[in-house]
Amino acid sequence: MAIFVSDNKQSDGVSSSGGATIIAQGTRIKGEINADCRLHIDGEFEGTIHSKDTVMVGKNGIVRGDIESASLIVSGRFIGNITANVLEIKPQGRVEGTAATSEFVIERKGMFIGESKIKSPKTNKIEVISSELPKK
Repeated sequence: MAIFVSDNKQSDGVSSSGGATIIAQGTRIKGEINADCRLHIDGEFEGTIHSKDTVMVGKNGIVRGDIESASLIVSGRFIGNITANVLEIKPQGRVEGTAATSEFVIERKGMFIGESKIKSPKTNKIEVISSELPKK
């Protein structure tokens, strides 16, 4: 895990666009989060998250609720509704619910159970595309 310092740089030398909020393993939170910075969840969260940056559900993280963010990276477990420009499910990550996104990546051994919708990156509107094959 990186350590964030006041000059917005991680200790490994990688600069950050801002700070980061971390919900550590063993922490349980219910409610609403509005964040302009990155959010990393290794604990448990139930509620709504609005973020202008990246939300990451770590390997030990469990999130139940709704997320609206620039991007969502899931290595743990997420149950609920997602609206994001980018959704990435890492190996061993699991997403259950509805995802509206313009870019959707599921890595090998990642799991998605639910419904996906295309979010237009230009208009920010959700477009429903039929998954049915044309009848012969």
